[in-house]
Amino acid sequence: MQSLQPRDTRTIRLNIQMLADTMEELWWEFEAHRPGEAPCLSGCQIYWGQGELRRDILYLIPQGAEAGFPADEFCYVTTGPLAGDAPHLRRVDKPFPQVANHVMTTFQRYGEFEHRINNIISGGGTLQELCRAASEFFRNPLYIHDNMFSVIAMSNHVDGMLEFEYNDKTQKTYIPLWLIDEFKFDDAYRKTMQLHHAGIWDIDQYPHNMRSLYVNLWDGDHYWGRLLINELGTPLQPGQAWAAEYFGEYIIAWMRSMDQRSYRRSHNFEETLVELMTTGKTNERDLQAVLSILNWKPEEQYLCLKVQNQNQSLSVRSDDALNSRLSSILAGCVTFFYDQQLCAVINMDRSPLKFADVRARLAPLIRDACMYCGISNPISGIQAMQQGFLQADIAMRYIVEEDSSDWLVSFAACALSYIRDRSCGELPVTMVVHPVLLELKAHDQAVGSEYYKTLKVYLRCERSVPLTASALIIHRTTLTYRLGKIQELTRLNLDDASLRLYLLLSFQLLDAADMARHR
Repeated sequence: MQSLQPRDTRTIRLNIQMLADTMEELWWEFEAHRPGEAPCLSGCQIYWGQGELRRDILYLIPQGAEAGFPADEFCYVTTGPLAGDAPHLRRVDKPFPQVANHVMTTFQRYGEFEHRINNIISGGGTLQELCRAASEFFRNPLYIHDNMFSVIAMSNHVDGMLEFEYNDKTQKTYIPLWLIDEFKFDDAYRKTMQLHHAGIWDIDQYPHNMRSLYVNLWDGDHYWGRLLINELGTPLQPGQAWAAEYFGEYIIAWMRSMDQRSYRRSHNFEETLVELMTTGKTNERDLQAVLSILNWKPEEQYLCLKVQNQNQSLSVRSDDALNSRLSSILAGCVTFFYDQQLCAVINMDRSPLKFADVRARLAPLIRDACMYCGISNPISGIQAMQQGFLQADIAMRYIVEEDSSDWLVSFAACALSYIRDRSCGELPVTMVVHPVLLELKAHDQAVGSEYYKTLKVYLRCERSVPLTASALIIHRTTLTYRLGKIQELTRLNLDDASLRLYLLLSFQLLDAADMARHR
């Protein structure tokens, strides 16, 4: 794997290597000194002894003018033997007028390329048009794939290029899944993903022993995808690396000119995950691609989260900092947006976090950001994601509807409330609960006793006399007397576990009904 040094410039510039490439193509002979310096040359001039020289100018030195030229400071090209420390080409074995004309033509060619792609960008042109213009410049076919290995633009497809896969449903073209799977286990390929400068994918690599010049499309910390120039028309030249990086900046500029969020929705995990979350189904090819890229398996265990603003009229979509922070504190997490909420899926088999750790990690972030968060129980398999997000949604609704003081709730913490609320579909609450509790309530109202409350606390304290007495702030003797009266009035067998569960659920239903009446 070869790596090429990065350039540091905002507009297109040339260096000695770019000029050497064009001369080598013509089989000219010359000597090059420091050709790989970062591009800094904006034009060229013939040196005739002028005193004011510029470092962004390449000087063409005719024979007889070498003596006064500061060859250690300024870049130059000469047909003579002048040796200096600055990057240069010397002993070019052609007449000086021919050399000067060739250098000027090379600068003109790069300038025309810059002018053409600028016109495409400013005129609202397509990414396809940019690719075609670049293909003519590089004299090789090229294409761009996004971070989902979907081919988003291509100059043209020629023999020898990779055979892409087309999805009729999404109407997208993809890198073949078999090749994505190969990349996952290729250490050399994974290393290339980190590069922020151009590189060569050499002949001993995939695909099909074809060399490619590539540029990873990084926009800050966000990886958009990759530009690949296939060596199928003309041999790749070292100096083309800087031109490819320059073109890559235009690709990112084009992407920025789009609505970035709509672009990300249509070109990454979001579309597939939203469909799976809302319908329980998605295109199998798309899902396989997502899992392959993430190195996830369908049968692994997942956790689903939903995050929203406490002010429900505000969307979290604009809060990119929250999204980034969430991804950074939850290893193995993928986030996407839906319906003014930030959704997250955590692969618990790949994450070092345990289920209990997730709440602890999230709590400070959710609190400080004034958010609410609902968390599902762990789900078995990615295909159960719809049910997982339903659990997260139920937990979120519990926070809002119950006016809970908690801002982060798991489904496990509110499952009893969910069961309670769904238990009275066809019958009113008073016809579902155990009738003894209604009798105790009526008795208390008639004589002023507190048997209903006593029995509720006693069962919730798991029939512990000390705990119950402490909770009610009464003496144990008083509690014993009340329990005796309750037994006398109800004849309940509290040793029956099923009966205790029924009574506890009945208390839940009656409490909820009381709260609803007082709202």
